[in-house]
Amino acid sequence: MSARVTLSDVAAHAGVSRATASLVLRGEGRVSDATRERVHAAMAELGYVYDRVAAAMRSEHAPVVGVLVSDITNPFFAQALVGVQAALREEGYLPLLTNAAHDLAQQAELLGLLREHRVAGLVLAPVAGTPSSLVDDLRAWGLEHVLLTQPVDGASTWTVAPDDRLGGRLAAEHLLDVHRCRRLLLVGASRDVASARLREAGVRDAVAAVPGAAVVAALGWLPADPTGLLLGRAAVAGLLAGAPAAGDHDDDGSGVPDGVVCFSDVHATGLLRALREAGRAGALPVTGYDDIPAASLYEPPLTTVSTHGEALGRTAAEGLVRRLGASAPQGEPVELEVPPRLVVRQSCGCA
Repeated sequence: MSARVTLSDVAAHAGVSRATASLVLRGEGRVSDATRERVHAAMAELGYVYDRVAAAMRSEHAPVVGVLVSDITNPFFAQALVGVQAALREEGYLPLLTNAAHDLAQQAELLGLLREHRVAGLVLAPVAGTPSSLVDDLRAWGLEHVLLTQPVDGASTWTVAPDDRLGGRLAAEHLLDVHRCRRLLLVGASRDVASARLREAGVRDAVAAVPGAAVVAALGWLPADPTGLLLGRAAVAGLLAGAPAAGDHDDDGSGVPDGVVCFSDVHATGLLRALREAGRAGALPVTGYDDIPAASLYEPPLTTVSTHGEALGRTAAEGLVRRLGASAPQGEPVELEVPPRLVVRQSCGCA
C-alpha cells in the first residue's frame, strides 16, 4: 500500500515551507499567485487530499453546516437547498443534509447527531409544532443557526421566510378582483403550521375587504399526503355533493365554492388531478403557492405565488456564514420576510 501524501510532501515538491503550503491550502495569508499555482500543481501531481476530519479535530468545529428540513420530498425545499448549498460552498462549508419527515422526535434526534458531528452552524426548516424551547437549547449549545421558511411560535431568532400573509392576500385578491369569486375554499390550511396560518390570514384579509365575499371552508393539510391528491379528492367529493367538503375548521358553509386557494403547488396539482378524474377539469379557478420549477409545466399551468425558494435558501445560508465568521454577536435576531410575487398562468382561468 502506498504511503499517504502529506502536506510536507507537497511543500517539498513545490519548493516552499510547510507553513506556506498550509496558507495556500486554507486560502489565507499573503502568498503570491505564482507560489499558489506551484502549490496547487504539486497537490495535483502528488494526489494530495486535504484531511478535513483531522483539521476539524484540531479545531472546535468542522467546516460543515447542518441543514435540517421538515420534508425533503417537498419540491419547494429542493429549490431552497440549491441556494443553501451554493452559498455555503462559496464560503468553504459543506452542507450536511438531514430530513425530519414532519416528525418532532426525529427532528430532535437528528439535531443531536448534528451536534455530535460538531457542525459549525445550522440551517433549520422546523417541523410544525416545534417548541420555542428548541431555540433556547440552540443558544445554550452555542450553535449558530437560522430558521428557514417559517418562524417557531413564541421564539425570537434569526429567520428568513416569505411574507406569507402578503402571499395569501395576493392569491385571494386575484380570484376576488379578476375572476369575481365570492366563495373561496382553502386547501392545505393548518393551524399547526405557522406559514399556513399566515397564508390563511392573508386570504381572510382580502375577503374582508370585498362585500359579500366569504371563506366557505378550509381543508386541513395532511402530512401523509405528499402529492396532495387525497386532499384534492376530499375537496372534489364535497363539490360534487353540492357543498364544501368537511374541513378541520369550517366557516359559514354558505354555498359551493367558486374559487380555490391552495397553500402549496403540491396541493393545487392534487386538486386539479382530482377535478380531472371527476370530469370537472376547468370547473374552478385554482391558485397554488411557491412556484416550484414544474408549476409552469402542469396542465393547466399553475397560477401561483412565487416565494423565491432558491433566493430564500441563499439568503439564510449567507446570513449564517456572516455570523460564523464574526468575532462578536451580530446584534439582535432578525426576522427577514421576503416579498412574494403573484405569477399568473392558466389554472385560475386567465388566458
